[in-house]
Amino acid sequence: LQLGGNDASQLHTAAKIYHECSSQGKTTSLQYTSLNLNCGCPSPAVSGKKCFGAALMKDPTHVASLVRAIHDGAEGSMPVSVKCRIGLHDADATPFSRQIYEETKSSQKEFDQLRKFVETVASDGIVTDFQIHARIAVLGGTFSPADNRKIPPLRYNHVQRLAREFPELNFVLNGGIHSLAQANAELEAAQSEGGRLAGVMVGRAFVADPWGFATADEVLYKDVVLDDNQQRPPNRREVLEVYGRHADDEERRADPIEVRRPLVTACAHLFAGEENSRKFRMELDEIAGRPEKLEKEAKAQVWSLPGAATTSSSLASAFSVAPSSAAMGGGWDDLQAMDEARPAWDEGQPQLSELMMDAARRHFGEEVLDRSRMESYDKRISDEEESWRRRATGVPVLSLSAGGGSSIIGDDESDTIEKKVSGGVVDGWFKEGLN
Repeated sequence: LQLGGNDASQLHTAAKIYHECSSQGKTTSLQYTSLNLNCGCPSPAVSGKKCFGAALMKDPTHVASLVRAIHDGAEGSMPVSVKCRIGLHDADATPFSRQIYEETKSSQKEFDQLRKFVETVASDGIVTDFQIHARIAVLGGTFSPADNRKIPPLRYNHVQRLAREFPELNFVLNGGIHSLAQANAELEAAQSEGGRLAGVMVGRAFVADPWGFATADEVLYKDVVLDDNQQRPPNRREVLEVYGRHADDEERRADPIEVRRPLVTACAHLFAGEENSRKFRMELDEIAGRPEKLEKEAKAQVWSLPGAATTSSSLASAFSVAPSSAAMGGGWDDLQAMDEARPAWDEGQPQLSELMMDAARRHFGEEVLDRSRMESYDKRISDEEESWRRRATGVPVLSLSAGGGSSIIGDDESDTIEKKVSGGVVDGWFKEGLN
């Protein structure tokens, strides 16, 4: 459970409220395993006048007092961790320029400040876990949260170095992780350099390409015997089938006009990176809006009937639903009559599960639907290697993005790309631009 604030008494109260509710069994649907203090959000609404989030990194001693308050509020019943950046830049004092930052900012000085922050916050033994976004936070000026996610350069080496210098603490790397292969490469890099990352935090990339992370158990936990009882779907056909049954059930329980778009959005990126994925998302968008479109057409049909504007009985007749006694006499303005008339507009329409599966078959074919998790992962790696080979020979590369689209990578973007070669295998990804 992440908390935000700069007042120790309020954070103490917030932690106490959750602890008391949890101990009394009032939070059965919200069983958090730890409490976290946000020292990384660069949003002007947070780090500006309210002076918390990333702004807290200015005063490590104050942060230590805040985590103590959280710890005491929860009566020491839960671990307390800190989410932060690698440093700060005051854009109100000096406008931020990435080029100037890279040319003039001392990497050693920046790391020394980060190390002091970690030492101070962890000094009393309460905090042992840090989740670190490996960019500075630019505060003030015209920088938006989106700018802060992509313009300041990533410095993973700072987090890797912390892991080496503080082996008794746990560090989770965050920021710019776009694929499972990249996450695995960073974990292995830490080990090869004599350190150990506790993990890698992935947010937007996981939402943008969920199937790309479906092999996390196999790739990251190579020696762990998997539990066959987990019943993980072997391919995306089964994912759609299982999810489709859930979606149909939800539409039977509630108004499709209200629930369809959220239901469809949940699987919009299931085929991210595949050819025609954009066309698939466009068709899903049309499917999501179909209930509302059909209802509008039905209403228009009602309006075109003689007398429809004055009697709810004619309205119900047009929808093939008998009006209730409560609806009679209310006229066109009686919304209850409209609600009772609705059920007929979707008669004869295919179920949502059928629509989604048909769209997937049409745009991707049976081979993609039946491709296993590991086959999908291996193909992704193979496609990346081929992209790097083509780029090395000066041929424009068609690259798969985290969002599932495709783009031609030009020479002017070469400075945003890093390449790692290990054992003859190229692991490449975009450090910037897809964040």
